[in-house]
Amino acid sequence: MTGQRSITAYAFLLFPLGILLVFTLVPTVIGLWLGFFAWDGGTDPTWVGTKNFTDLADDAKFGPALRNTLVYVAASVPPTVLIGFLLAVAAQAEWFRGRVIVRTLFFLPTILSIVAIGYVWRWLLEPDAGLLNWGLRLVGFANPPDWLNDQAWALPSIIAVSVWRGVGFCMVIYLASLATINRSLFEAAEMDGATPAQVLRHITWPQVAPTTAFLLITGVIGALQVFDIVFVMTGQAEGDATSVLNLYIYRLFTYGQLGYAAAVGVVIFAITLLATAVQLLWAGRDRSSRRAAA
Repeated sequence: MTGQRSITAYAFLLFPLGILLVFTLVPTVIGLWLGFFAWDGGTDPTWVGTKNFTDLADDAKFGPALRNTLVYVAASVPPTVLIGFLLAVAAQAEWFRGRVIVRTLFFLPTILSIVAIGYVWRWLLEPDAGLLNWGLRLVGFANPPDWLNDQAWALPSIIAVSVWRGVGFCMVIYLASLATINRSLFEAAEMDGATPAQVLRHITWPQVAPTTAFLLITGVIGALQVFDIVFVMTGQAEGDATSVLNLYIYRLFTYGQLGYAAAVGVVIFAITLLATAVQLLWAGRDRSSRRAAA
C-alpha cells in the first residue's frame, strides 16, 4: 500500500518536474554552454573559449549595465522589505481600522501588469504633461526634472516605482508572519515596561527574521533579473543611465550576438548564486545565534 502511494505521489510530481526540466534546467545549461561560443543565430556556433568573458572587461556598455543593476538591487530591495515590514506592523496594530482595505490597496500593484504600470508611471513622470510635474509647478517649482530622461533622475525614478510596486507583496507576507508570533511575548514586554520601539526591535523584528531572509533572497534574485519595468519606462532608450544587464542582453540578441549575450547571462547567473549563498549564510548564522541566545 505504501509503495502504491509513493508511485502515485511521484506520478503527480512527474509533470511539474518535466516542465521545470524542459523550460528551466535545460535552457539554463544550454545558455551557460553557449557563453563559450560565437553565434549569430543563423550559422553554426563557433567555439571561442573564454573570449566572450574576457571581452566583457573591455566592453564600454557592460560596465554601466552591471553598475546600474547592482545599484538597482541595493537601492530597491532593502527599502521595499523594510517599508513592507513597517506597513505590516502598523496594519497589525489593534488600533488600526480597515486592515483588509489597506492590504488590498497596497497589494494591488503586485498583481497588475508591469507593462501597464510602466506606461502609467511613464505618463505621470512625463516632463511637460505629467501629473507629477504639474503638481510641482502648482506649488512653485518652475523647472521640475525630466524624470526619465535626466541621467541623474532616470534610475532613481525607476527604483522608486519598483519599491512602490513591491511593498504590498512584502506587507502581505509580513502580515502572515506577524499573525504567528506568540502574543504572550508582547504581553510580557508590556508588563516589563518596554516601549513600542523596543518591542519592535527586540521582539517583532527577530521573530520575523525567516520571513525577512525569504523576502531579501527572492527580492535580490528578482532585482538582478530586472528588465520589463526599465524597458517600458525608458522607451527603449539606449543611454547608459538606465541600462541594466538583462536589457543589455536583449539588445545583444537584437544585434545577433547570441553567444556574447549568453556570456552576460552567465555573469547574472554567477552573481545571483553568490548573492543567494551570502544571504543564506547570513540567515543561517543569524538563526544559530538566536538559538544560542535562547
